[in-house]
Amino acid sequence: MKKVGPTGFCAIVGVGRTPHNLSNHRQATDQTRVHADKAYCSKKHRAALKERGIKNGIQDKAVKNKPLGSHQLARNSAISKVRFVVERTFGSQQRWFGGKTLRYQGLAKSHAWHVLLAVAYNLKRLPRLYVESLLPQLPQAKPA
Repeated sequence: MKKVGPTGFCAIVGVGRTPHNLSNHRQATDQTRVHADKAYCSKKHRAALKERGIKNGIQDKAVKNKPLGSHQLARNSAISKVRFVVERTFGSQQRWFGGKTLRYQGLAKSHAWHVLLAVAYNLKRLPRLYVESLLPQLPQAKPA
């Protein structure tokens, strides 16, 4: 995803695909950082990213009788702020267009389905992005 427009809202500008029998981290070769949740926290994943020269954005996971330190909690919080933008987009696609269910078999058809989901998502958000680009940017009040 890429931020577009003066308000900094996101639109989907590209869709990638990975065969179901290959892990996503094996396909990540042109990225500078991979962000993932705690489920992917393992030495194997960290080593695979390091081997490819990709920065580790996988959240840290606490283990039994060993809670996370303040540095790890702050790191997890920073990763969550980046992941939120992407996860929000996937959640919106699921709510608005039934994006959770793939109705096609094969890479070409499933890729076309995801491209259409991305186009529909961008079209649904376009009026709001346009109106907000016309409005002057007002300073937001900070909560007390």
